[in-house]
Amino acid sequence: MIINLDELNYENRIEIKWEVPYEEGIDKRIHGLQNGLVEGEVRKNSNGDIDVDVLFTGDMLIEDAITLDLVPYKFKIKINETLDEIIDSSHNVYEKMQNTLDLKAILWQNIVLEVPISYTEVKDAHLKGNGWELKNEEEESSSIDPRLEKLKDLLKGDD
Repeated sequence: MIINLDELNYENRIEIKWEVPYEEGIDKRIHGLQNGLVEGEVRKNSNGDIDVDVLFTGDMLIEDAITLDLVPYKFKIKINETLDEIIDSSHNVYEKMQNTLDLKAILWQNIVLEVPISYTEVKDAHLKGNGWELKNEEEESSSIDPRLEKLKDLLKGDD
């Protein structure tokens, strides 16, 4: 979303309510975006600086760390900065010649920072996969490996 900052010369603020579409290739860990919504405003403060005050909410689709299924991960990003602070952190969001602000670049820059390193929705401790099974210590001590079953008979004879 490109915001024309020349409009701030005529009004004190620009209201923003925008449904954010997903864009491929922003980050390889994000596989989609659901319910992405930006609400807030861009305004001139009493010093003449431009303030950006927006709330970005939604669900990013990421891989579950255990099952590798795509799961939604809720996020809420609050951006409350002056335009000068935004320019210092990113050089491609503001073009002085056109006097425009690319809000999309600011949002994607912040959402990439919100992606968790590891996330899972699995609550069950009894996990199984192709050729593997996760067991807790109690299950492990009560069960005997079938390959060692014959050795059990040898130990009975020593009593």
